[in-house]
Amino acid sequence: CGSTIICGICDGGRAGLPSTWRVQCVEGKCVDYCPTWEEKGLWFLSNDSPAIMKKVAQTIETREKKYLSPMEAFQICYDACRGEPSNEFLYDLSKVFVDTNLCQCGSTKFAKMLTNVTLSDFSPAHDMMTTCKDSKVLKSMWILSRPNNTQPICCPPMDENKLMQAKRWKRLYPVGGPELEGSYFAHIHMGCGGLDECQDVAREKGAEIAVFDTVSSYCHLARNAFELDNMFRVTKDNTRRFILDLRNQAKT
Repeated sequence: CGSTIICGICDGGRAGLPSTWRVQCVEGKCVDYCPTWEEKGLWFLSNDSPAIMKKVAQTIETREKKYLSPMEAFQICYDACRGEPSNEFLYDLSKVFVDTNLCQCGSTKFAKMLTNVTLSDFSPAHDMMTTCKDSKVLKSMWILSRPNNTQPICCPPMDENKLMQAKRWKRLYPVGGPELEGSYFAHIHMGCGGLDECQDVAREKGAEIAVFDTVSSYCHLARNAFELDNMFRVTKDNTRRFILDLRNQAKT
């Protein structure tokens, strides 16, 4: 993403969010976001955003930003799940976020534990100069991993066991594992897509190698593939990446 900013790595992502969330590089910063909200214009704010978001922007830190933070989304769901008919704003929130299945309404007993997390806390979490164990948000956002908690509904959870059983795809590691390299020509954001969608786009574009990052949800495509020998290793942020060798696969 630029300088020492990398969108991803560290188990669970550097911001401590569950695998249902995604990360996107925006103007040199890593933005943690919810794809289901983004598809409806509810995450990245503009003049074209739904009217309800203009009201939301007046009540939270985002009024001076261009996008929500996970903390603000949590607060939106907290308010939307209250959905009091006598309160026009809360009622409108409920119609937009609860009735459309964008928020899960469950336990709220952890809500106060997140009040000290702000949008500005998320940016340093993605800087490689910040140690994962020292990240404020990494310590705080574990609350969103609780299945019965009030929170945004993003992508389906990534099942680690199913990923490991995927046909033809191989897990990458910082050291060891498959040692393929190539000339990367495309980096495609897959949203809630996974290995199957990455494989489809790789075949469509004639790639020899596809690398899928489960944290940032990017599908990296390369041609001119070659094997690295033991004298020339490349150590990357591969902890959450899978690779597919398409060189000998017949197109279907």
